[in-house]
Amino acid sequence: MRRELLRRVDPGFFVVLAIAIIAIWPFVSRASLPVETDAELHIFRLHELGLLVRGGDYYPRWAPNFYHGYGYPIFNYYAPLAYYVGLLFELWPFWDAVAAVKAGFIIGLLAAALGMYGFVRDNWGRGPGFVAAAVYVYAPYVQYVDPHARGVLPESLSLGIFPLALWALDRLRKGGGARVWVTAVLLTAAVILSHNLMGMLFFGLLCAWAVWQAVVCLSRGEAVGEKLFRPDSYQPNCLAHTTITFAALLLGLGVAAFFWLPVFLERNAVTLQTLIGQGGNYDFHTHFLSLREMVAFSLRLDWGASEPAFRFNLGVMQWGMAVLAIVLLLWRRQRQGAQVLFFALALAGLLFLMLPISTPVWEGLSFMAFFQFPWRLLGAAAAMCAVLAGAATDGLLLVGQGRERVQVWLTAVLVSLAILLGLPLSQPAPWGDFGEVNTLRMSLIENTGRWLGTTSTADYVPAMVDVVPARKASVVGGIVEGRPMDRVNWDVLPPEVSLETQVIRPLHTRYITDTPEKHLFRMYLFDFPGWEVRIDGEKVATELGRPDGFIVVPVPAGRHVIDVEFGSTPARMAAGLVTAVSLVLMGLMAWKLRRRAADNSFLPPIFPPRLARPDWVTLAAVLAVTAVTILLLEPTGLLYHNSSGLVAEPATTAMLADFGEQIALIGYTAPRQTAVPGDITPLELYWKALNALDINFQVFVHVLAPDGTLVAQSDKLHPGEFPTRRWSLDAYVRDEHYLALPPDLPPGEYHVTAGLWVQSEGWRLPLLVDGVQVGDNVELFTLTVK
Repeated sequence: MRRELLRRVDPGFFVVLAIAIIAIWPFVSRASLPVETDAELHIFRLHELGLLVRGGDYYPRWAPNFYHGYGYPIFNYYAPLAYYVGLLFELWPFWDAVAAVKAGFIIGLLAAALGMYGFVRDNWGRGPGFVAAAVYVYAPYVQYVDPHARGVLPESLSLGIFPLALWALDRLRKGGGARVWVTAVLLTAAVILSHNLMGMLFFGLLCAWAVWQAVVCLSRGEAVGEKLFRPDSYQPNCLAHTTITFAALLLGLGVAAFFWLPVFLERNAVTLQTLIGQGGNYDFHTHFLSLREMVAFSLRLDWGASEPAFRFNLGVMQWGMAVLAIVLLLWRRQRQGAQVLFFALALAGLLFLMLPISTPVWEGLSFMAFFQFPWRLLGAAAAMCAVLAGAATDGLLLVGQGRERVQVWLTAVLVSLAILLGLPLSQPAPWGDFGEVNTLRMSLIENTGRWLGTTSTADYVPAMVDVVPARKASVVGGIVEGRPMDRVNWDVLPPEVSLETQVIRPLHTRYITDTPEKHLFRMYLFDFPGWEVRIDGEKVATELGRPDGFIVVPVPAGRHVIDVEFGSTPARMAAGLVTAVSLVLMGLMAWKLRRRAADNSFLPPIFPPRLARPDWVTLAAVLAVTAVTILLLEPTGLLYHNSSGLVAEPATTAMLADFGEQIALIGYTAPRQTAVPGDITPLELYWKALNALDINFQVFVHVLAPDGTLVAQSDKLHPGEFPTRRWSLDAYVRDEHYLALPPDLPPGEYHVTAGLWVQSEGWRLPLLVDGVQVGDNVELFTLTVK
């Protein structure tokens, strides 16, 4: 049995795992994870979920220990899959949330490579599948931006689940049986459950792909003449199988309803507008890309930077192979041209949405604002490029038929090139130990104001909270001693009232009280749909404490048992019912499909059970590149910058401007020092803390006329979007500015200056030379306006 199973496994998967080694190597070779990326938030969310599950709340929608212990419904609104994948590891002995989140990143990258290989292999062959896997997993956004620069575990996982779902649906379309049907439904649900925004985007792409297949079937004149469930037919007609693909998509949506339906029905119960603040960091208007940046090469990372500079680019290999696929399609050197055309059109649409020209679309479709960053679509664009890269490889192999060297070496060369072009992003800056993960540390971080409830914009706070109340020592004080948070407002509790607290489960607390007269029992607990209060087993109506949104319970005189428990709502029960019905229908359909011929869909018969010569050459090339990278290039430091002292290696102009012996400006990069009226001139400043800072300084960049008149400026609350009080003494801070010149600016020579100040008090840091103040700003360069 075991030998038969191994015989049916495509050995090409092992080649794909080898291809992905460099992509996952930073996670495998280094301990812990960095702080101050979004990974930190996901680690503490996973830790909170682990506490709740261990306490008996297996699908909690409320995080009780966040927001200074007042709690908030992050698990009701945030896609849960990444945390439950992490929980599979976090619950193991000797594993913690840090290791579990790291495992999630590795799973996402491996799933991206394996899923993309499977889909492209089934459509164009094993060699093209290898190329597609390499192009996808080494796309800059997939390889570095999401898992390292941003640390967004759910989004990284979604990038891996999407190609798996696409592959399963494609197998189902081609005649897959019961196992493929179940896999397709569950992976469709997983796409939706992986990430709120990317799940919606990827589900839309899957639906568009299914519609495209139906249109292709109809255009070929194929009629639905056979019954879908003919027991003697493993290959029913095209349109019938496209129909079952739609059924899988619909049931996948239904299976995931327990998550998305309450999000939709209870969307007004929390604050969401902070996610789309006008003019702020989450305003999509400020995050469009230029075509130049998208097609640029990746930068070498600088280990000496607090946040190494990188580009939001597609990757040269990625867009180059996509263009080649389109050329070969027009040249009619492509198999499955309809598939190629779909992914080319999808790529074009995604690229359009990342460019400023698409602003009317973003403004016209209100839901688009929640995507926040147009560059977020780079992940989906990378998937489209990867499929096109596989198709392009197949076209090149067709063109090179009869040429043995082309057939043997082409795949190896293309895979190696994809990995080599991804090497600059294979060396993220080293990180230290993340530290202990516990509720106390989470609470202390909240107390610093860096974030609240693992969010930085007060999103998902119950709408009944008018003003987020300050931290209460009586609530969080017990954490140090290992006691549960005390959510009783003792300050207003009548002194004659006796009260005993029993924690039944994390989301169920019992209070035994004895009171001589009726009173209002006030709690430090945000009210939200789902909280139920029972007195002596009878549900009672609660009052709302304003403006903090706390639960207030009217308690009659006498001895009573008060149960405060987080339960369900009609919306959540309806969603659970939809999920249950969808699972039943999935099972019934699987039972029906079992009558088909043996389900060999994941072992396509068109592939040999052993690797062919081109596959071995590809494997050898991949292992050689991997060995040279890990054993030679990485130790020598050739793949990255390593700025130290008062030097920023990426700066095109080095300098040293001492501001009050607190902060030094050590360089700048000005790509253009000539402009025309109305231009937007980019500028990068490189700052370095000289001493530990206890003030958050603001930065200004001024463009001054010869007479000193201010004509343009760029001000920031935090240089490099990084509060100076948190600056390390060992790393510089890169600070981007864009100087918008007035359209009526007269031609001439203008001085570009920079400095630091304290906005709240109105004073500037002095510019020192040999300890003597010579001004309060430094001139950088002369801007010539023509």
